Amino acid sequence: MGMRWWTAALSYVSGNVAWLRPHVEVLSRRRRTVAGAVAGTVLTVGLVCLVLPARYTATARLRVEPLASKTAPSSRDPDIPEEVSLLSSRVLVAEVIRQVGLDRNAEFVEGRRRVGWLEPATRAFKRLRKLTRRETPAPQDDADSDARLLLQVPGGLIAKYRSWLDVTAAAGAIDVAFTSPSPTLSQQVANAHAAQYVRRRLGLRSQITGEPATFLEEEIDRVRGDLLAADDALAIFRGEHPDMALDGRQQALADRLRAVGQRLSEAEADRIAVESEQRLARSRHYDALPAIATNPRIRALRADAARLEARHAELRKSFLAASPEYHELSAQLRGVRGNLEREMLRATSAIESRLIVARGTETSLRNELRRTEAPLRGLDEITREAIELDEAAAHGRRLYDALRGRKQEADLLRGMQLSSALLLDPAALPTRAAEPHVLRDLVLALLAGLGLGALVALRQEARHARLETPDDVRRTLDLPPLGVVPDFSLLPRADDTALAAEVYRGVRTGLGFVDPERPPRSVVVTSSEPGEGKTATAVNLAIALAALDRRVIVVDAALRDAAVHRAFGLPPAPGLTDVVRGATSLAAAVRTIDPATGRAATTASSGVVHLLPAGTPVTDPSAILGSPRWHDVLRSLAERYETIIIDGPAVLTGVEATTLAATADAALLVVRGNRTERPVVRRALARLGAAHARVIGVVLNGVNPGCSYYRSYAYPFAA
Repeated sequence: MGMRWWTAALSYVSGNVAWLRPHVEVLSRRRRTVAGAVAGTVLTVGLVCLVLPARYTATARLRVEPLASKTAPSSRDPDIPEEVSLLSSRVLVAEVIRQVGLDRNAEFVEGRRRVGWLEPATRAFKRLRKLTRRETPAPQDDADSDARLLLQVPGGLIAKYRSWLDVTAAAGAIDVAFTSPSPTLSQQVANAHAAQYVRRRLGLRSQITGEPATFLEEEIDRVRGDLLAADDALAIFRGEHPDMALDGRQQALADRLRAVGQRLSEAEADRIAVESEQRLARSRHYDALPAIATNPRIRALRADAARLEARHAELRKSFLAASPEYHELSAQLRGVRGNLEREMLRATSAIESRLIVARGTETSLRNELRRTEAPLRGLDEITREAIELDEAAAHGRRLYDALRGRKQEADLLRGMQLSSALLLDPAALPTRAAEPHVLRDLVLALLAGLGLGALVALRQEARHARLETPDDVRRTLDLPPLGVVPDFSLLPRADDTALAAEVYRGVRTGLGFVDPERPPRSVVVTSSEPGEGKTATAVNLAIALAALDRRVIVVDAALRDAAVHRAFGLPPAPGLTDVVRGATSLAAAVRTIDPATGRAATTASSGVVHLLPAGTPVTDPSAILGSPRWHDVLRSLAERYETIIIDGPAVLTGVEATTLAATADAALLVVRGNRTERPVVRRALARLGAAHARVIGVVLNGVNPGCSYYRSYAYPFAA
């Protein structure tokens, strides 16, 4: 009776959502597993809610605004994840503990760390989020004081405080919530934490920009001091000579002096800005340099390097590292990286040239200014002093404004817009307990139990629907497993080549035990569906056979999706289709490859592999493989080679695989472990059986090396 609602719900979903029907049938068969997971989860959460003490949450809301908007136009919002990280920092927590006196508060000291039934999942999510975002470094100037503060506050109190603290971003603001057994304590700490953050954020303005910004600030401070002194001297002079005025000739001289001084101010500001870039380059902060950050050539080279690195990693998983394509890609990657280094060196070298030009321009203008000042000697002392003081103050003001503008531009380029924080809503005294939230927790437990039960049920069904071990192959398919190949992406990358060679030697050995008296001369390597690893199996099996000094040839008969030639870095034509159509001879189409180097070799060399590529693409592959000429080609190959490995198409994608299997001595079926379902393999075997093909065994490919089965039987790849 208790399961009728479950059956009715499953029947409704199964009848109305067609794609869910197979999953619904699985859940219906394993409804006891799902019910057990739900009952266990709900019961556990209910017991936890009964024993957890009541806790109260107080929340203060902060508004964070970019300082850059007050000094220069900016379209960038404040970096909210960065602010959340700062609000949760251990240093800020230690400051609040000392400020509020929590280290002497009995409710806090004696209270336990906040632990709920969702806490493990919450901590895991926070760790994952921390790994995917950049952390804001503590200002260097405060590093020693922060370290001393952390030593003064016990680490256990900091950990407890952070377990009671929740910082979240909401609608452009940041909520700082503190949960404790006392409503008064929660309100007090939430407000103190927000206020201390505001104070600390204000003190961070000038400490995060690094050496180049510090250099600019020093220059700005120097110029500001000179400007204040010049303004004071001019004010004193005007106080002593209130009626001082220039005549027409004197004013013209002052105007010429001001024009040259204005150009000198701009040149001096340029020189200081370039010098700050020089310091940035010498400290190897390349990404903050305008010459690199805005260089389209460098951006394009970085994109090319990222694309080649991804392809490099993908190719390493597919074939052995000795393949020509792998070596060619490695060479391309080295070339792109070299070009990138040269472009960055060229960009940084240009800074030195710009600095030389800027210094030369400044020196030239200073000389011009001295020549312009020469006529001042013919004026009386008071007039000369008036013009000089006025120009000194104007020069200082122009230079000060120019340097401030350069610093703002540098900060914007480096993305260093600091933020100011404002306390919008102080925390109110909570009147109701926030934890435990019994109804919410039970509903979440119900949903979690349903999800967990469904996952367990589907996993149990999947384990029984796929082939994972050689024993599964024997029981399900009644065929011998000739070899097991691991998923190399799950193994350490130290010695893939040696391990792969050993694994495929095992496949070679299994093939030799099939019929020692009458071993198959021609073997079609196929699979149920594409993507199960038949091409890699065919290539590596041929390499393993060639290592015994046997004459082996690989024939690429997967004419719809030829891939064998790519493993050796060769063109697809001329090949099989060209030979069958009479466009070329068999001898001209066959290539000889040395597997150790991936390069062409002589036929007399030992351990070589011969290859007949697929050839020119055709519209009807079945006509090629079903023609009498194909049988003639196969007989000719049998006269020249001891073993013929044929890479055929997948059985369930067309009729070519069954045609090949019927003409060859034997067929070898590749099954992707942990992925290919048993009904799919059975359908493929049924088609091969209908074509009277001789299926000699199965290669289980891509298995999980961490499976306990393979550790028990001491497979060479077992983790």
